[in-house]
Amino acid sequence: MGLMNIWNTINTLGAFALGGSNPKRQVIISQGGEKFTFPVTPSKFEISTSQNNKTVDILDFGEAMLFGNSSLIRLKFSSFFPKLLHKYPFVVGDKKEADECVALMIKWKESKKPVRLIITDSPVNHMFGIKDFDYDERDGSRDIYFTLSLVEYKDLNTPLANNDKEKNDLTGLKERPIQNETPVSDDKLKRAKDILEMSKKAYGEVGKWRSIAESNDLKNLAINSLATLKVKR
Repeated sequence: MGLMNIWNTINTLGAFALGGSNPKRQVIISQGGEKFTFPVTPSKFEISTSQNNKTVDILDFGEAMLFGNSSLIRLKFSSFFPKLLHKYPFVVGDKKEADECVALMIKWKESKKPVRLIITDSPVNHMFGIKDFDYDERDGSRDIYFTLSLVEYKDLNTPLANNDKEKNDLTGLKERPIQNETPVSDDKLKRAKDILEMSKKAYGEVGKWRSIAESNDLKNLAINSLATLKVKR
């Protein structure tokens, strides 16, 4: 029991060290409608930021640096999921069995969806993807120790590229940009309309127009453009 009391004291002090004057700093992770607060606040967390700068060698000048864009934020911390029967006094989060906590982390890692991670009383409040989740048991205590590594997630909405339209307040998305189409000549439209009418007379439906076009070696027909003319079929 002496060793266990020492361990409890160390972890309690660790919670104070991370939380400053507030020993109840929490690490909260969520995905969709599910939320989980880590039972034991880690004694530290590591954030890695970098810039994709490059150096080039310029003739008659020497080395020069070109500034690049910021890399994604990396976040890493370690702690443990306690076995509930120990009733540690420093638990500040969800009271789930250790194996349940492990199963939840694995589920979220393998879901291929981002999570939001918040460390209270700190600037950390970002969307992340879980990159690595390593865990092990020690000392026969049935507590499960883990290290969680996350990489910042940024939503790539490719249809918004080069789109200067305002976002819709309801959906958060932009309207599709108007694409300028090459106008179809009246002559092509007339030929297309004639083919459709011939198909209807010959086969009883306009959908057979390809047979007429192929048998007469007709090409470059503006059939699709007729959808805007509301041609009677």
